[in-house]
Amino acid sequence: MKSKQWDSGSEIREQNSVAHVSGPIVVDENGSAEDGPLRREIVRLGCLPYLNVKPLVYPFEHGRLPEGWDLVYATPAILARMLSEGRVDAAPVSSFACLANPHLSIVPDVCIASEGPVQSVLMLSKVEIRQIRTVAIDTSSLTGRALLAVVLSESYGIEPLFVACAPDLDKMLAESDAALIIGNPAMLADRSGLHVLDLGEEWLKLTGLPAVFAVWAGPAESITRQLIQTLLVARVDGMERAGQIAAEESPRLGLQIEMCEDYLTRVIRYELGHREIESLRVFGQKALQHGLIDVEPEIRLAAPISECRVGV
Repeated sequence: MKSKQWDSGSEIREQNSVAHVSGPIVVDENGSAEDGPLRREIVRLGCLPYLNVKPLVYPFEHGRLPEGWDLVYATPAILARMLSEGRVDAAPVSSFACLANPHLSIVPDVCIASEGPVQSVLMLSKVEIRQIRTVAIDTSSLTGRALLAVVLSESYGIEPLFVACAPDLDKMLAESDAALIIGNPAMLADRSGLHVLDLGEEWLKLTGLPAVFAVWAGPAESITRQLIQTLLVARVDGMERAGQIAAEESPRLGLQIEMCEDYLTRVIRYELGHREIESLRVFGQKALQHGLIDVEPEIRLAAPISECRVGV
């Protein structure tokens, strides 16, 4: 099957990233700091600026980040690049980035996934799905755009042109038939009069498996047992505080608290089990078949799940 078309002429500036805890560092889309080269900490963790990541990092954001560790906030696309350049040690990175990069290892037993509608990875279209010719793609997205390419081809028999665009729904739909948006903007989007594809729901229909959007990952030498245990304990603690997170994030995002809590406790799954790993395997094979990656995908767990599971 031919490789997916991308409109490289529409690349735009991605949003800035900010690192906290050790002192603010503003990073542009090229990975450069405003105040000079990035300082190297003992461990530098990447972080996504989305509601669904909050349970994985909530303890770190509230005084429980180990001494000398740092958090760097960026979009999925920027984080994937920073990981490949060795500028962060680990991050909740796009699952597609792990499949495309043979040097990344996955932290066991933690992910961001959904089994069914995910609400935060959506394609919104002005026209019937099979009439779509162009899709504006949120430049922040890696997994979303790959999933969309597979779903549109296999479930709907179309291969529209993907055009990179800033996550501004009105502008995206003014210039293209449809738009892919992810994260908080997707949850806030007005869907009135639009055809909606929820990629969590579409992936389940296509494969019978949960959609895995992100995993904690990094170079093998960075994923130490201490790091694994720290991330797993943080996940357990964050999941227990989902109601508190929802209460804090609801006014900031402009979403009802009930919607935020339902999203964090029912919609999103944070445990990387055997079905999620099988989904990653299937995703990798389909990405290869569709020309989205050019390496044989391999699921590289940093340690067996059985050795690292943390009870709730």
